[in-house]
Amino acid sequence: MAVKNAPEINLRYAQGQVFNSEKRFRILVAGRRFGKSYLSCIELLRGAINRPGEVYFYCAPTYRMAKDIAWKELKKLVPKVWVAAKNETDLRLDLINGSSIELKGTENAMALRGRSLAGVVLDEAAFMDKDVWAEVIRPALADKQGWALFISTPDGTASWFYDMWCFCGETDRDDWIRWSFTTIQGGNVAEEEVEAARSQLDERTFRQEFEASFENLTGLVAVSFDDKNIDKEVQDLHMLPLLIGLDFNVDPMAGICAVKHNDNLYVFDEIMLTGGATTWDFAEEVTRRYGVERRVIACPDPTGNARKTSGIGVTDHTILRRNGFTVMSPKSPWKIRDKITSVNTALLDANGERRTFIHPRCKELIKALRTLTYAPNTGLPNKNLGVDHAFDAFGYLCLQQFNLAKPETLGQTSFRIY
Repeated sequence: MAVKNAPEINLRYAQGQVFNSEKRFRILVAGRRFGKSYLSCIELLRGAINRPGEVYFYCAPTYRMAKDIAWKELKKLVPKVWVAAKNETDLRLDLINGSSIELKGTENAMALRGRSLAGVVLDEAAFMDKDVWAEVIRPALADKQGWALFISTPDGTASWFYDMWCFCGETDRDDWIRWSFTTIQGGNVAEEEVEAARSQLDERTFRQEFEASFENLTGLVAVSFDDKNIDKEVQDLHMLPLLIGLDFNVDPMAGICAVKHNDNLYVFDEIMLTGGATTWDFAEEVTRRYGVERRVIACPDPTGNARKTSGIGVTDHTILRRNGFTVMSPKSPWKIRDKITSVNTALLDANGERRTFIHPRCKELIKALRTLTYAPNTGLPNKNLGVDHAFDAFGYLCLQQFNLAKPETLGQTSFRIY
């Protein structure tokens, strides 16, 4: 196929270093909004042009991500006169030179077996299962001696992607090369936009998302917590709505009580109900403590909007509403990482500001913040320690009450997660 009507390629300096490398296996670790998806599509298109009649894969952790991240970009980039066929369901472009570019989700990696590939991009590789590369993609490249480009933001050090990053950097390897670029080095986001995110993320998450740092997700989960967050002067301000973070259908059922004033969260009480307490029991306890006239805003586990736990067949959220509470909760559950980020940011953001203060009487919450650790080699909180319920309740409260940064919106609209 003659390279006619070729699209104009606009690569930043950092992207150009990756694009111009002739190494067979390339690893790019980059901050958010670096331009990874655009670079991925350029790489795939170049491969399809240079080696006619071959198959090229773009892989994301899920089919939905592949479609949302790269499909529109790829269709916009490839001139229509180059396209022999387009399949919107299978996310495949067949070019007139016989090459094809297919977008795949790796959530069902076994379905990708048996293919022969001339090149592949693994986008957000850190969030894929470790077997995707070793057992599926690498063998598929063997007979064609195909190339691979790994692109991702980091996801801690307990991952196969971090191991591969270290493998690439240990010694000189003829076929391997790696780069690490921050969001600002990508050149697509203004520095003031990145700096604005500092007040909406904790320091560790900011380094990971914007500075492409592999953060060690071991040890304490609430790394931002300090005795400076404990204040015996914290009290209930009765003229303000009572805010309650709630983790129900667990034993103990946990509620964290707070008020918000001048964008600071003041946690003055906790409710811990044991012995198989129900959501009805929890609502009654809140009313007993704070009266029927107090406006109560509940920030519960989002799954309670679908889960029915009472004999009359209503959801937990419905029970709260029937007791006069306002319920603030998204339709879908939050990611665990978002909850952890919100807690650490509320305790201490990347600018060094503390926006949450806790009365010493909240012993279970303070215990959770001081002792909850990550389970080994998972990057997730250890549920076996028995202190996670108060943490989860506090996390739901922080997620709903603070305007935290969502890195992928940088340069587009706002920073709000929900």
